[in-house]
Amino acid sequence: GALMSWMEQLVQTYDENACFAGMDGIDGMKAMLPPVGHIVRNAQIEMTLSVDGELIQAAVVPKEKQATLIPCTPDSASRSGSAAFPHALHDTLAYISRDYYDFVKDPPKGNKTPYLAYKYLLGAWAALKVEDPKLQAVYRYVTNHDAIHDLIKKKILFQDDSGKLLEKWTEKDGTRPPIFSAIQDEILKSMVRFRVVVDDDDCPELWKDTKLQKEYQDFFQHHFSKMDVRLCYATGKTLPATGKHSRGIRYPGDNAKLISANDDKDFTFRGRFVNRDECVSVGYESSQKIMNALSWLVRNQGYSHSKKKERVFLAWGRCGQMPPPVFDDTARLIRRRHAGTARPSTLKGWAESLAKALEGYLHEFKQAEMSQVNVMILDAATKGRLSICYYSEMAGEDFIERIEKWHRLGRWRQHGYDKEKKKPFIYFGVPAPKRLVEACHGENVGDTQMKFELERIFYAILQGNPLPVDMERMLIYRVVKRAVCDDYYIWRRQIVEPACSVIARRLNHTKEEYTVALDETKTDRSYLFGRLIAVADQMERRTFSQEEKKSRITNAMRYMEIFSSHPSTTWEILHKKLLPYKQKRDKYGGGEWALISKIGNMFSEEDFLSNRPLDRRFLLGYYCQQYVMEKEWEEHFKKKELSTEEDV
Repeated sequence: GALMSWMEQLVQTYDENACFAGMDGIDGMKAMLPPVGHIVRNAQIEMTLSVDGELIQAAVVPKEKQATLIPCTPDSASRSGSAAFPHALHDTLAYISRDYYDFVKDPPKGNKTPYLAYKYLLGAWAALKVEDPKLQAVYRYVTNHDAIHDLIKKKILFQDDSGKLLEKWTEKDGTRPPIFSAIQDEILKSMVRFRVVVDDDDCPELWKDTKLQKEYQDFFQHHFSKMDVRLCYATGKTLPATGKHSRGIRYPGDNAKLISANDDKDFTFRGRFVNRDECVSVGYESSQKIMNALSWLVRNQGYSHSKKKERVFLAWGRCGQMPPPVFDDTARLIRRRHAGTARPSTLKGWAESLAKALEGYLHEFKQAEMSQVNVMILDAATKGRLSICYYSEMAGEDFIERIEKWHRLGRWRQHGYDKEKKKPFIYFGVPAPKRLVEACHGENVGDTQMKFELERIFYAILQGNPLPVDMERMLIYRVVKRAVCDDYYIWRRQIVEPACSVIARRLNHTKEEYTVALDETKTDRSYLFGRLIAVADQMERRTFSQEEKKSRITNAMRYMEIFSSHPSTTWEILHKKLLPYKQKRDKYGGGEWALISKIGNMFSEEDFLSNRPLDRRFLLGYYCQQYVMEKEWEEHFKKKELSTEEDV
């Protein structure tokens, strides 16, 4: 059931968006939806031909522009190893160059199959579409010219001392030719894409030509009409079937396949089936739609924490709607919806902006016939196998409601960083899950740990639950531990604020009201002790010079860990240590000493004298009190500035 379900959902997602297939630069789309019979691969070299099939120019393609739409066959889309299965138009040097073996270190004896196979396939297509001048130009070029020889002449490729192709650039001086930066592996595996310049034609890039895409689909049906027809499990129709399914799902060079059956020795099927076709047959067209829709969704809206893109988290709406992202912090979620508007400055402003952003998503889902969100986690089990670790379907409204709950119940004051303006800003909301994991395990958290923790956060958000208790404990432990050694502002931004968000989320889940605004009526013991240590910290910190602030640690911070486990006795020690600062602060009219008494009076005697460890609320009390004092301090400065201006 589940297997068919995700396949069926992807086929339908493809069909609903088929009007965009093969089109580049659609608003709001980062990647193109590949049409059936096409895949996206990275091309490193671009050759521009004249209509007569002569080479006009050649260039190395910079990394960010390499993704190229390539017409393929079931065999070429899934090719690996040494078997020669050509793509139909753009391909690697081994296929397009008849002189390839003149430049290989140890060429195979007498076997020139890749080039001949490519020439045969392209020739068959060119013979069927005689009227297409661009196709004819490429066919003419590859049959009459030596591509590698030409690329050496154009200084795209280089020869070594023995006349073979230079594979590594070893010279220390002199500029490194661009091809050596454009491809990581062997230079011989470079992919070439073609442009053809024709009068009155405004699309020389063959990979962007939608007319050519349709012509290839015609040719494919004609040329591959001998494919077996079998029941397709993804659509329930009888269609030409394939045992080969494409790769390249998570990124253009991805080798892992989702569906594969690659051995005939009773191994994969363990004797349950006679051959692979009985196991699961998926029509070629369905397979293409499934893989192309999936690779398109992953590139457009999949989330992966690392550049390696090993594990991908994906949520997609059925009729082309983009559900709100699960891995954004609140500020980014709102910016995505309302790019260009100024950031709110108050807690209330952030609350309203979030509501407005989510309303926009909700509106889109309500408009569609199928208001459904599909959720999937993909990971490579091995280099060649991709697995679906998790798949579920939920109503669009439920999905949005879960996202809303996550951002609303954990709302706290956070410091974000604006990359464009290169400066920090403040927002009220929840940090990105990646930030939460770093707060728990430090900035250099390992990849495996990151994947595991992100998955747990993902489930918590989708199920509408607070984060697992062990993560919360870990955060509190790190807050009190790091108070001694981290820079105060880094500590607050990277650990305390995320921790408060996680704690508030759990407490608010159980209908307690905790926000970043100080509640002076709360008599909870941990909350009050948290307020006390905040005042103690502030009282001492206010006496520091600018220089001292960078390096000196207050007693409150030094004692924070022991204070959280033995509050009563530790407070006695701290209280005594505050006396020298009391005189300094009283001189400047600091009201901290009076505030300490005021908070002290809110305790019941038993709570104040008890030494049992503080619970999570102590951190919230600490932060809220600290936040109020910071605001008062800022106000005090503003007034001071105003009064000095008036004096002038």
